[in-house]
Amino acid sequence: MLDKIDFTQYIPQMIEDIQGLVRIPSIRDDEAATTDAPYGPEVRKALDFMHDLAVRDDMKVGDVYPYTVHMESQNAGTNHRVDVASHIDVVPVGALSNWTKEPFGAEIIDGRMYGRGTSDMKRNAVLSYYAVKILQDYQIPLKNTIRIVIGSDEESDMTDIPQYVIKEGAPDFAITPDGQFPLQIGEKGATTWNFKGDLKSDTIIKSVVGGAGSNVVPSEATFVIADTLNPGLEAYANNKQWPIAINEENGQTILTVYGISAHASTPEAGDSAITRGFEIIANTYSDDLANKWTRLFRPYDGSGFNVARNHDIMGPLTLNQGVIEKTADGQIAFTIDVRYPTNITEPELTAAFTKEFADIPFVKSFDTAPILSDVNLPANQLLLNTFHKHFPDHAIEPIISGGVSYSKVMPNCVSFGMNFQHDAYVAHQADEYIEMDTLEELLKLYTDAFIQLGQADQLG
Repeated sequence: MLDKIDFTQYIPQMIEDIQGLVRIPSIRDDEAATTDAPYGPEVRKALDFMHDLAVRDDMKVGDVYPYTVHMESQNAGTNHRVDVASHIDVVPVGALSNWTKEPFGAEIIDGRMYGRGTSDMKRNAVLSYYAVKILQDYQIPLKNTIRIVIGSDEESDMTDIPQYVIKEGAPDFAITPDGQFPLQIGEKGATTWNFKGDLKSDTIIKSVVGGAGSNVVPSEATFVIADTLNPGLEAYANNKQWPIAINEENGQTILTVYGISAHASTPEAGDSAITRGFEIIANTYSDDLANKWTRLFRPYDGSGFNVARNHDIMGPLTLNQGVIEKTADGQIAFTIDVRYPTNITEPELTAAFTKEFADIPFVKSFDTAPILSDVNLPANQLLLNTFHKHFPDHAIEPIISGGVSYSKVMPNCVSFGMNFQHDAYVAHQADEYIEMDTLEELLKLYTDAFIQLGQADQLG
């Protein structure tokens, strides 16, 4: 059946549509939120962009307004419903100085398209949409519905998909193309703690502001130090080869520290500007706050809080202190993001954090337990076999993710691509990109997978 499909004809328009979506800076903006745009106007624009594609192509279109839109082929079957969940919101770009390309330019240079959201996950949303469009264009017989679901709050609190499930019900099976091949059958637990209150600590640090999001390793942080310029600060940073900007104003030192952004689930791929800054100060002054922050948060495995864990299947616990704001009047707000395996629990983590910050109130803005799907489910086996057919030289052992995807909130959901295990990890980083030469092969794979899922008698 695949040999009758002219995939090449779809690529130019698909590339234009990916570029159109990437050029929308769909970062959540609570200050500009409205009833019609609960995550801000740019996120709304991106959601409308996908809606308009489906209208253009005469697909069946629906929505759970104002959170999600969904689309199906006109020839969808009715036996089972398979949801394919993608998101069009993106994380902030971080320090612009780390980018060499326009963050929302969608420029194609030397075989790569650059831009925030190219990899995570606007390409994935558009490409999976095109795979369903092909089912309609070629009128491929289907027993089941393959429904594209486009969400808008994956990078923040995931309040969108629960609203969708309440209205539309749980799918019989679901995938999100927001992970690695061949198949992610499980995800670590993920919890975010937001601390805010009075800081009872003697410190030379008057204020700190840094970080772009709790789930992003911070790439920039600025410290105001109540002291004239101390040459030890620059000396320590230079010795570590950490880029900084430093100057003195009105008898105070302004220190801006630059780090390496990465996804919070892979902190080893980055280096926190916040913890770099505290380490610089701790090694220049005898400062209680800087010493404490360095001890607790510089290790990204949780060992600073004595919560480091490793799991044979799920891997190690990871910790990211992603956002901080300390003001001159002693108020502080900061986040802790942890991805954890099954051999530690959220209450144990909460106890460890509150022991160190007993006087600072907190709320949990995100809290999901570890999940694990049965690899032997018919639908999981179908996906593994389809991937192996298209990419026989790649590993076919299912994997566990430290990331947080819609698998956490969409029932019966696993992650299926679109990244290969050998791909460089570029999500949430400066100069995020996708490789252009993989688009047609990926389109063939997803079209085939959707045909198989659409014709399957048994999924679970």
